[in-house]
Amino acid sequence: MIKSIATSSPYVSVINGYAGIPSMSPGAQSAGMLRWNTSSNCVEVYNGMSWHTVETSVNLDLTERADRAIKWAESKMQEESKLQALMDRHPGLREAHDKYEMLKVLVAQQEINGV
Repeated sequence: MIKSIATSSPYVSVINGYAGIPSMSPGAQSAGMLRWNTSSNCVEVYNGMSWHTVETSVNLDLTERADRAIKWAESKMQEESKLQALMDRHPGLREAHDKYEMLKVLVAQQEINGV
């Protein structure tokens, strides 16, 4: 059972949820108390006279931004896998790729140093 979800992430959305945790008091019941009913597996609230089931539902899903990011990452992984297979079959391509990666590092260092 999920008792609470707290996030400030732009990648997760929570709809119709609540952050509180149902609890029981060892003392006498009073209006507004919440409890977990183990017989019916649900949250109940006491209205001052009797316990009533609280109907709750939570929809948890990735945001559209997270979904796009995951799809992008998956496509990049496929591209890298294809490139790796090509470099394994063609040593000249591996050599060119390695030189390209080295040039990227050198250019980045020059950018940092203001050259």
